[in-house]
Amino acid sequence: MSLPSTSIVRPAESARRSARDRWGCFGRPPRLMGIDVARGLAIFGMIGAHVGISWMVAGPDGPDLAAIVQGRSSILFAVVAGISVALATGREQLPRGEALRSARLRMAGRALVVLALGLALEMLGSGIAVILPIYGILFLILIPFLGLRRRTLALTAAAIAVAGPTVVALLRAVTLSGAGIPQGIGGTAVDFLISGSYPLTVWLPLVLAGMALGRMRLDRPRTAAVLFGSGVGLAALGYGLGDAFNGTVRGWLSGWGSVSSSASALSSSGASSLVPGSSSSMGPDGRGYLQRLSEVDLGAALSQAWGVAPHSGGTWEIIGSGGFALAVVGACLLLARPLRALLLPVAAVGSMPLTAYTAHVVSFAVLISPLGLAPDLSSWDGDPAVSGWFWIGCVVVLLVGCTMWALSRGRGPLESVTANVARRVDLPAGSGAR
Repeated sequence: MSLPSTSIVRPAESARRSARDRWGCFGRPPRLMGIDVARGLAIFGMIGAHVGISWMVAGPDGPDLAAIVQGRSSILFAVVAGISVALATGREQLPRGEALRSARLRMAGRALVVLALGLALEMLGSGIAVILPIYGILFLILIPFLGLRRRTLALTAAAIAVAGPTVVALLRAVTLSGAGIPQGIGGTAVDFLISGSYPLTVWLPLVLAGMALGRMRLDRPRTAAVLFGSGVGLAALGYGLGDAFNGTVRGWLSGWGSVSSSASALSSSGASSLVPGSSSSMGPDGRGYLQRLSEVDLGAALSQAWGVAPHSGGTWEIIGSGGFALAVVGACLLLARPLRALLLPVAAVGSMPLTAYTAHVVSFAVLISPLGLAPDLSSWDGDPAVSGWFWIGCVVVLLVGCTMWALSRGRGPLESVTANVARRVDLPAGSGAR
């Protein structure tokens, strides 16, 4: 008696076949591989800003040409985050009824995970301005916006981008508030949400703009081309008018522009009582409010609100760097299909941003600070080539590690945790977790 013929597949052969299948399917529709590529580039740019690759390109005494990664990388990340929110909540179709309720609950679950992860990373003491806590707050703020139309999202983003920095600058001026001041609107919460490295007046309009983009047919080459052209135009407009307004030459390449608005808005006579560490900063100022208000340099405050330099938080930076982000997204969407094999590793990093970003912060804490197993790898005061090679090494490790994970396991580990929490938050009452 003969046994029925069956094909015997060895585990190794099955694994290879699975990897080949994943390679062939990765980034295919309905997933937009170009968005993953843009997100991966944003992560690489933020890592470059952390390790100081600008000196590798320009040197400490030369023009900061590599400031392109400062500010713009995180802004690109914000725009793509907004696109991802729209893609996860219906794409071109607005969520309604039960779908909208489910989307809001899942967004709340994601927000809590991202916030908790960001706080944990900050506790490592790496010295990196971790962006995740702000995203956790942003995702909670976005919940009422999930059901809005594309036009409403775009108009809201434009209004906040134009008016937000100016309103905040005026409020901080008239309340005599500055960094570290326990009065006015200069407290810890405002420093975190409005005056920190990632102010809501910058990040909220960018994420809302990304949501508006995500409601478009991004799978069409024509849409991608329009995004690229519009982005180039907005970048030229924002950077050009920003330089003209501030009287600078290539001010958008000036490196870190995050001079405190309070420090810029106060004259030397008025700032002494507001700067931490001064003789009167720990006690009340005996002068009257009008006297102190008269010493505020309102022009400097408004100039800061319309700044163009990276991390200035100004309106021109939002317009210029937001346009830059649009151009990058459009270019990635156009190139993802013809250059799929070449860009797939970058897309693999972008498909698991929480995992990649967390791995970078943890490695920075171990190698650079606070553990400092190899502190010379990233030194703003040392050999620029060393930090440059360290950045390249970080990029290569992420490219290899994320590609291998994506082809063998699929979704990133932290992305899986976030998705599971979001699903559990959305469970019907009384159903229980299974």
